[in-house]
Amino acid sequence: MQMNMCKELCKHFGYCGGCDFQNLEYEEQLRQKEAEILKLYKDIIPFPISIIPSPTIWHYRNKIDPVFAPEHFDVPPPPDTPRKTVLGFKKNRKWYATFQLEECLIGPEEVPELINIIRNWYVKHGYEAYNRRTGKGVLKALLFRKAKKTNDKMVCIITRDLNLHWDDLIEALSKNLNCKSVYSGLLNRPVDISLAEHWQLLYGEPHITELITIKDKGEIKTWQFNISPASFFQTNTLAAELMFQKIYDWVSTIAPEIVFDLYGGMGTIGIVISPLAKVIYSVDCVPSAIDDGIKNMKVNNISNIQFTLSTVRKFLSERVVGKNINLPKDALVIVDPPREGLTPKIVKKLLEWQPRNIIYVSCNPKIFSQELPLLKEKYKVSDSQAYDLFPHTRHFELLTLLTAK
Repeated sequence: MQMNMCKELCKHFGYCGGCDFQNLEYEEQLRQKEAEILKLYKDIIPFPISIIPSPTIWHYRNKIDPVFAPEHFDVPPPPDTPRKTVLGFKKNRKWYATFQLEECLIGPEEVPELINIIRNWYVKHGYEAYNRRTGKGVLKALLFRKAKKTNDKMVCIITRDLNLHWDDLIEALSKNLNCKSVYSGLLNRPVDISLAEHWQLLYGEPHITELITIKDKGEIKTWQFNISPASFFQTNTLAAELMFQKIYDWVSTIAPEIVFDLYGGMGTIGIVISPLAKVIYSVDCVPSAIDDGIKNMKVNNISNIQFTLSTVRKFLSERVVGKNINLPKDALVIVDPPREGLTPKIVKKLLEWQPRNIIYVSCNPKIFSQELPLLKEKYKVSDSQAYDLFPHTRHFELLTLLTAK
């Protein structure tokens, strides 16, 4: 494990909004996160919760998505001053200011070379960042994915026009970065995000492949995940694998026949635990995630996952109506909600249903600390473990196993 710090910090540390703790020794980062866990849960969970370190702390991210923007001046320049196009991240606490990215010590190692390739391309052809004020410019965002286990790489350029000069860019990306996939994405909305209304494959394969390995009683199980531009996949593959292993171990002990994987995304958790249940119902509201899940289920020769396109709130509301509970109480429920948490109405529906076990995957432990007292009305905390999926930041993930009283 890389426990030592680099001799020099990232040149953007201090004004980039990505890293908070890069100036601290990694052991100190973990101590501060465990202190935060204790502060949040000392009166809620009756045992100490440790945090599992990330297997690697540098270049651990498998995805970055910087944006194109007109150059920002801290002091307003004279009127009509030209603003060159920059490609980077937002400055810390300044959503309106984008700085030119040159390196990223938590992003893939190829970031500096990638940025140079992209910059040379748009300068050569005179392409500029979209400007909200003037409505001019075509460039929106860059999405770069790198699979940690296979080294597959994908580059996606999000623009307002798909009919750009792509040939020399494709040649540079395939030759210098050995990219497996190059996409263009169309986004006409006045935002600079790494989403698209339409994806166009320019070069290579339609997906990159990542692997997740799980140990089961001495046997090694490897699952294959084909990742497309819009796929959601945990950004720290190696640390997420440790978290998935814990979920697998819990599910193996519980031995449920039926699992409900709410906020299932592309079915990652469902696929990983598929040998342990008779049937798994995976629910998500994003159509592309459902499509990815179905494809990856087939890739892994799995047939016991049923994918449902729905919000979790709608899914539960249709099946939990007063005392009429059209869901099995002996089921295991896995919830992996976004940062806003479950929300009170979903917590209420879960308490009305009261499945035998709940595994809560929290990416926002502060919100979970507010929901847990409500859940404890009918559940006890059987186990809990934190994972540092985000070294050098304040963030971490928390797994908690709840058992009906």
